[in-house]
Amino acid sequence: MGELSTVTDAVIDLARRLNAAHDGGPLIESVPENLTPADMAAVYAMQDVVIGLLGPVGGWKVMAGGQGEPTCAPIPANRYFDNGAGIDSTRHRFIFPEVEVAVKLGSDLPGDADAAQVEAAIASLHPVLEMIGNPFVDRDSIHANVRLGDLQSNGAVVVGPVFDPAIKAELATLPVSLLLDGVETKSTATGASWDAIVEAITWLARHAAARGLPLTAGQVIITGSRALAPHGTSKHVEGKMGDWGSVTAEMGY
Repeated sequence: MGELSTVTDAVIDLARRLNAAHDGGPLIESVPENLTPADMAAVYAMQDVVIGLLGPVGGWKVMAGGQGEPTCAPIPANRYFDNGAGIDSTRHRFIFPEVEVAVKLGSDLPGDADAAQVEAAIASLHPVLEMIGNPFVDRDSIHANVRLGDLQSNGAVVVGPVFDPAIKAELATLPVSLLLDGVETKSTATGASWDAIVEAITWLARHAAARGLPLTAGQVIITGSRALAPHGTSKHVEGKMGDWGSVTAEMGY
């Protein structure tokens, strides 16, 4: 299995094909073994090539509250959408939405930021829908490390309105529902706590800076799926956070 130790023309071509497939281009049938990342270092090297072809970074995804070291991916600015946005699900190959909590940075974060600096840099919290995209003919046949290298399958992020800051105390037991055309499809009342989110972003600040992509003011960081399900041909997707607020997107086909 390839280590992706150098950026070859073949790696750049794969990144271009992945990006194109997320935007209506031909789906990818297979990925050669020599282009499959062998480990997380190679996964992140692949991400760097993919994001480098997409333009500026608008934010990140990081898994807060999990076991061991988090995993992450940068998200290009042109994949962020406002609440209620209409998005072409067929063109962008969305396969399911995830309801998540996001933070928006109000100031830059250095790589050596501590938890107090991270908390001070967070300007607001938001409900978001992350749309997972599938640029492959058969997603299950593609090695997981390729999907991780493909910016962890990010297709889009729809950012909802600002939460009341008091939600921080409720995040670990926050009631979350995913509604498709008004019908509740998934629900949960567990997720990453505020402390776990701050811890994950503290780790991310170091990681991102080491990759030459430091966290900056205005970026939106999503913190891990709380509810997800295939949306099929549903037109109206809503992520509801109890009485705290919701985020919606309109799917086109």
